[in-house]
Amino acid sequence: MKWIASVSLGTFLLACGAVLYSQGGAVEHGKEVYAMQKCSFCHSTDGGDKESLAGVGARLKPEEIRKWVQAPKTMKSDTRMKAYPNLPAKDLDGLVAYLGTLK
Repeated sequence: MKWIASVSLGTFLLACGAVLYSQGGAVEHGKEVYAMQKCSFCHSTDGGDKESLAGVGARLKPEEIRKWVQAPKTMKSDTRMKAYPNLPAKDLDGLVAYLGTLK
């Protein structure tokens, strides 16, 4: 019985590690997307002079961040933000994961 418990715990920890790695990979990819899409032309991530994204991960749910990226006018009709409706799913997921870390 002790062996089964240790195998189950080991399997669980391995699965958790894979999830954390994939989330970390998504965040790193999201940072790359942020740079490639030149988001920093209009946004800062540290509360600077530009439209700040600092704390966006604490204020918005991931689905709200996704909506801001894909269709910002549905979030705020008078926004000047450009929509990115055709961003590949992997890039969008990564960008949402990255922005979600900005707490």
